[in-house]
Amino acid sequence: MAAVLGGCVADAAAGSMSAACEPGETASADPAITAWRPTGTRVTGAGDLPGVLPLRNAWHTMHGDTANSDHAWVATAPRLELDWTVETAFYIPEGPTFDDAGNLYFSPLFPREDVSLVSLDAETGERNWVVSGDGRNAGSGAILILDEPSAPGEQRVYHMSFTEAMALRPDGTEVWRVPTGLEAPPDMLGVRPPTHSFGFNYHPQTDALIGVPLGGDVLAFDRTTGAVAAPTLRLPGAPAASSDLDLPPSVIEASNALTDEVFGTANGLSFFEVIVDVLFGGGSQVTNYFGIDPNTGRIFIAATAEDAADGTEDGVSELGALYALELIPDGAGAFTFSVVAEARFDGGTGSTPTISADGSRVYVSDNLGNLITYDADLEELWRLDVGAPIAASIAVAPDGGELYAVTREDIFRVTDLGASGRLEWTADLSLAFQGNPNVDARFNALTPTITANGVAVSVGGGTRFMGRELFFGIGVGLLDRETGVLRSFAEGREESIAVTSIAPDGGIYTAASPVRRVSTRAFFPDLTLPLTGGISRYRPVRNDLLARDAV
Repeated sequence: MAAVLGGCVADAAAGSMSAACEPGETASADPAITAWRPTGTRVTGAGDLPGVLPLRNAWHTMHGDTANSDHAWVATAPRLELDWTVETAFYIPEGPTFDDAGNLYFSPLFPREDVSLVSLDAETGERNWVVSGDGRNAGSGAILILDEPSAPGEQRVYHMSFTEAMALRPDGTEVWRVPTGLEAPPDMLGVRPPTHSFGFNYHPQTDALIGVPLGGDVLAFDRTTGAVAAPTLRLPGAPAASSDLDLPPSVIEASNALTDEVFGTANGLSFFEVIVDVLFGGGSQVTNYFGIDPNTGRIFIAATAEDAADGTEDGVSELGALYALELIPDGAGAFTFSVVAEARFDGGTGSTPTISADGSRVYVSDNLGNLITYDADLEELWRLDVGAPIAASIAVAPDGGELYAVTREDIFRVTDLGASGRLEWTADLSLAFQGNPNVDARFNALTPTITANGVAVSVGGGTRFMGRELFFGIGVGLLDRETGVLRSFAEGREESIAVTSIAPDGGIYTAASPVRRVSTRAFFPDLTLPLTGGISRYRPVRNDLLARDAV
C-alpha cells in the first residue's frame, strides 16, 4: 500500500528523512473479507435489551456502553479517508459521542473559549450550539446519550461538569439543569485543578445518572428530573503517587511550551506534563471513566487504595484499587451508595474497568503490565503480564472470550479461558505509512474498538529515539480479528488519547489530544506538523466494501 502525501510544510532535514507533509488520501488494494468468524454462543446481557439504553450502533458514551466494552454492533468502513478537522483550538481527552439525529458532542479540557459542551453536525463538522462554561469549564468527560421512553424516537443528552449536571434535547434546549453540590476551589497557580469530571454513566435499576470526578466523589441524579438520587460518597483512596517523566529537561520544557502556545495552561500548568501524569494514574484518585453492569447495577471504579494501605501515611497512595459499589434503597424512596467489595494491586492505574456482557467478569489493568480479571465480587481469577504498562480500558467482545489490550507500542488479542488468559497475537501494523520516508516504526496510538468486521485502531508512524516512540504521522485502520493483520489504513492529522469512536455510517471520529506528538515536535520540529486540537472525521469512501463486510 502506498500513501499519497500532500503538500510539505517544512524544508527537508538532513539525512534520509523527508519534510513533514500534510496527510492525503491513502491508496491501497481493496482489503479482502475478514478471516474472522464468531465461535460458540455469543454472551448477552441486560445491556442488549431495549429501553433507556440506545442500540450500540454508534458511540453513545465514553466506551460505547455502560459496561465499557468498546464494542459496537456495526461494521467499520474498510476504506476511509480524512474528511475534516474542526474546532482546532480545543484539547479533547474524552469523546466524541453521537445521537441518532446526526449530531456529535464533546466537552473540551480547560478551553480558552468559555464552553463546557459543544454540539456539531456529525457530517459537516459545523457547530450547532454550545453550553457555557460559566467562567470555569470544570468539565470534560464524554457526553452520555440515552433514549427517552416518554417520547419514543427521541433522545436526551446528559452532561456533568464539576459544578453542574444537565439534561438537554438534541437542539440544545434544557430539560433540567441542577448544581452537583460540589464546590470548585479557587484557582491556585501551579496547582492542578481538581475539577475534571469523567461524565455521566447510566444505572438502569434506579433510573439514575452516576458521575465521578477525579477527586473520588460519587454522585447520583434522577434521570428524569435531575433530583439528587443518593448522598454523595467519597471513595476512601488518596491521590496516586506521580511518576517522573523519563525525558531530558530540555524536551519537557519545549513540549510544555508547545502545548502552552496552542491550548493555554491549567492554573499555569502545561497540558503536556499534566496529561502524561494522569495517563499513568498519577496525582489523582480516579484517572479514567468507570463502569456499570446493566445486569445487576453494580458500579465498578478503578482508583487508589487508602493512604496507609501501602505502609506509609504520606498523603499519596502507591497502590491501585478497584471498588464495587451498589445503590441501596434507604426506605424513604431514595438510595445510598455502599462499597461492597474492594481489590488492591501494586502500582496505580489509569484504567477504565470493563465488564463482560453477562456481568460475570471485570477486567482492569495496572501500570506494571498486567491485565487482571476479577469476578463480580472482585475475587481475582487470573492475570496476564503483556510486558509493558497497559493503557486505558480492555476492549471486551461478546464472542469467544476475545479481549483486546494496548500498550504504548502494541495491540494484543487475549482469550479469556476461564481460569487463565492466553495471548493470541500481537498486531501487525506494517501496512501503515507505506511509502512514507519518515517512518521506520509503527506504534499503537489509541484504545481499540471492536466491530463486526475487525478492530478499529489508531496507528502512529515514526521512529524510536532515546527509548521513546516519536510520531511523525498518525492515522486509523482496521485490524483483522483473527490474524491481527492491518486490513486497511488511512493517514490523519492529530493524535488522540480519547477513544476510537465509531459512527453509524461506519466512519471513525477522533478527538485531538496530542501527547507523544508533542515531544516529537520538540525533538524534530521540521519533520512534524504543528499541533492541533479539535475533532477529526474519517469518512467511508467505498460504501460497496462496507456493504460487503456488513453482509
